[in-house]
Amino acid sequence: MIMRLALGLMIMLPASLAVANAEGTGAHRPMAPRSLHVVGDDNYPPYLFRNDDGEVEGYLVDLWRLWERKTGVPVTLTATNWAEAQRMIADGRADLIDMIYRTPQREPLYEFSAPYADLPVVIYTHTTIGGISGVSTLKGFQIGVQSGDACIHQLANHGITTIVEYPNYTALLAAAGRHEIKLFCLDEYPANFYFYKTHTQGDFRKAFELYQGQFRRATRKGDTATLTRVEEGMRLILPEEDAALRKKWFGTPLDIGVYGRYIGWGLLVAAGAALLLAALSMALRRQVAHKTQTLNAALAELREAHAATSEAEQSLAATLQAIPDMLFEFDTGGHYVNVFASRDDLLVASPAKLIGKHLTEVMPGQAAQTVIDAINAAATRGHDYGRMVRLSLGDGAEHWFELSATRKQTGGGETRVLVLSRDITERREAEQAILAAKEAALVADSNRHFRALFEAAPVALAYCQGERIESINQRFIELFGYRPADIPTLAEWWLQAYPDPDYRQQVLQTWDAAIARAAAGDGRLEGLEYCVTCKGAEKRNMIIGGQLLGDGFIATFTDITLIRETEATLKLAKEAADAANMAKSSFLANMSHEIRTPMNAILGYTRSLRRGSLPPEQVDRLDKIEDAGHHLLAVINDILDISKIEAGKLVLEHTGFHLGSIIDYVRSLIAEAAEAKGLELSVDYDEVPLYLIGDPTRLRQGLLNFASNAVKFTSTGRVALRTRLEAWEGEHVRVRFEVEDTGIGIEPGQVQDLFQAFRQVDASTTRKYGGTGLGLAITQRLARLMGGDAGVDSTPGAGSRFWFTARLEVGIAPAEDKPAETSSTEAQIHSLHAGKRILLVEDDPVNQEVAIELLSETGLEIELAGNGRIALDKASNSAYALILMDMQMPEMGGLEATRLIRELPAHRLTPIIAMTANAFDEDKERCLAAGMNDFVAKPVEPERLFTTLARWLGRPR
Repeated sequence: MIMRLALGLMIMLPASLAVANAEGTGAHRPMAPRSLHVVGDDNYPPYLFRNDDGEVEGYLVDLWRLWERKTGVPVTLTATNWAEAQRMIADGRADLIDMIYRTPQREPLYEFSAPYADLPVVIYTHTTIGGISGVSTLKGFQIGVQSGDACIHQLANHGITTIVEYPNYTALLAAAGRHEIKLFCLDEYPANFYFYKTHTQGDFRKAFELYQGQFRRATRKGDTATLTRVEEGMRLILPEEDAALRKKWFGTPLDIGVYGRYIGWGLLVAAGAALLLAALSMALRRQVAHKTQTLNAALAELREAHAATSEAEQSLAATLQAIPDMLFEFDTGGHYVNVFASRDDLLVASPAKLIGKHLTEVMPGQAAQTVIDAINAAATRGHDYGRMVRLSLGDGAEHWFELSATRKQTGGGETRVLVLSRDITERREAEQAILAAKEAALVADSNRHFRALFEAAPVALAYCQGERIESINQRFIELFGYRPADIPTLAEWWLQAYPDPDYRQQVLQTWDAAIARAAAGDGRLEGLEYCVTCKGAEKRNMIIGGQLLGDGFIATFTDITLIRETEATLKLAKEAADAANMAKSSFLANMSHEIRTPMNAILGYTRSLRRGSLPPEQVDRLDKIEDAGHHLLAVINDILDISKIEAGKLVLEHTGFHLGSIIDYVRSLIAEAAEAKGLELSVDYDEVPLYLIGDPTRLRQGLLNFASNAVKFTSTGRVALRTRLEAWEGEHVRVRFEVEDTGIGIEPGQVQDLFQAFRQVDASTTRKYGGTGLGLAITQRLARLMGGDAGVDSTPGAGSRFWFTARLEVGIAPAEDKPAETSSTEAQIHSLHAGKRILLVEDDPVNQEVAIELLSETGLEIELAGNGRIALDKASNSAYALILMDMQMPEMGGLEATRLIRELPAHRLTPIIAMTANAFDEDKERCLAAGMNDFVAKPVEPERLFTTLARWLGRPR
């Protein structure tokens, strides 16, 4: 009863103070009219628990009913196991959890109220367990806890993680009663309740108080509004109302003032007590006499037990004498404490010499370490079995002993280890003999299997021992034609398989080196290629390797004759293909050169004629000549492009450009033709970044191919040039270029041939529209080189939309745009460089005349050289501001002349510009490698030539 009063007093005081403080604040905010779902542990008497009928009752049931009446807010109180209660708060099935301790691990999960009760949390042990006095003594034990309990966190903070969780206190105590666990953590108040209820208070004892917990109420993290409203409601409960509830469930608190009036009476009672003491003294004397009698009986029992122990020791000694095993007792440090042996000849020394010695003092190092390992394992785990030691004893023979060790505790609590040692020498010898017999049988059986496999192997095999060839398989005979009688020794094999003495010597050196490498390594003979002569004089290419076996080896022979013949055939085919490709490249280069050279003259003279005053009909004819020349040049360039792409030699530029330089350039080129047909021409950039990095030349080429076709095949309507942003890919964008027209369209069955080289929709002799059929194929292949593709959507009679995509980097706008030049480059050369001497190295008289005519307005002094040798002579004796150099010339070409001119001190820095009809990229690379500074292809575009001249003439030297 006193304990119950104290419990009520301790629990009531904090809550009463909290209520008093709440009332002292005066006013409170009105509660929001809604329901409240409270959850708690149904296993915590007297706060909240289930009675024998399974109904929930306790202090909190009445408290929350009172709260509901005070606030007018309906309360649902759910009592469940503690882990489930926490899950209900976590997943939002409840608003508030009651009776929860505040821990660092729970801080991120809950908003906590102020504490309203202090409760001790205790470690309990079974009465059979002693020595548990603090957290450090818990290590190594399994601790029973209720799932979700705060003591799990407290134990973990001390490094105790050997936890066994149970759903509630009832299950926890039931497990302790079944001895599943010997130690458990429990709040003291419900523990006392259940101990008395289950009559198990004598089975367990309080080891120590783990910590003091404090009951709080909590909501989910961030829900401070609900917690505030709950606390405000609690402050509405009057102290006397709370005291009544606590009196009901915890008993009446001890009130010292009430009992003060009885102090006087207590003094009188004390006097009476003195009289009672005398009576008690008489009773104590009788009890002492009884205890003395009991002690004498215990001493008699002890003497009997001692006698029984002595008899047991004698029986043990007799037993040990009767069995061949030896028993040793060691301390945990490896010192002999006791020795029991029936045969001293199996000991490394007599028992008297062993007692007190350390193992390393009497046994060899490895054997001593094995016994020490067994002692350590048994001291740690309780037992150890199966270790073996080998010892040489007094008889000179080796003996094997098998060890079994177990741990024991002395009366003083000291740990000892008992080691039973059994001589297993005869058993081991018998086992070895049986094993040897089994191995011999296995070897015999293996030899039979090996021979069968040897003969059935699909590759040629030979087994050699020493210098003799012991065996060859059937595949060897079929492959080479040699039988065992033909090649009994390796010497015979070398002579017949390698009849050429020089080659035989080379093979012998190679084979001996392979044998030496195999012997130094893992025995595997490296497979090497040899040419073997068969019995019928046929030669075969073989890969010969194998494996060393003792003083012999197995050789393997893999026939690669067919592989070598195939390789030779493929090599010849490749050489033929390379020769054909070289011939094709040479033909294209020569064709290009031979066409460009006269084309340079045609276009050059056309431009020269334009400078004069001509009648309109002659101007029209010159326009047609120039158009025809440019058309022929475009055909040549297309053929060269498709050839480069097929050969994989087309190299894309990687330079920054403005999107307008692609779209506006193409628009300007087709504008005149579109206007002549009355076509509407439009441009749409969409949201494509204006500054990009890629190959602007190839983008213009592809878009121009589509745009030119659109104008060609459209009689009325419109042509639209568009760009579309398909996707961002990091620092890259995928851009779609489109040309849409209202032309004649394409039949669906003809679309598949559009992008094939030299294929046209209409290839008849009566076709209306011209063309080589290369433009679309080139555009598609260029698009694929740029990470995209090309295609078309078309409706016959309605028009077509041709498109290609390219993957381009996003560029950066230049710092500032250069102002447009107001005068022509030709005029600038005349203004800045008139009078400077340049050397024109050109063997063709017509092209000489065209070049001189083209440069006539620049003010430059031009000196001619008909070939590279003349140019070298002139450069040796004169200084020039710049040299224009052709490549193909008689006597000495431009490349050789350039290299020799660069050796002249006066012309090491003189700009040398290639001006040649050799227009391949590799031609440009050869020119730059020879020492030229720049490259201008024929037919020469005047503005390109003037720009190149202006750039190099203006550079300081």
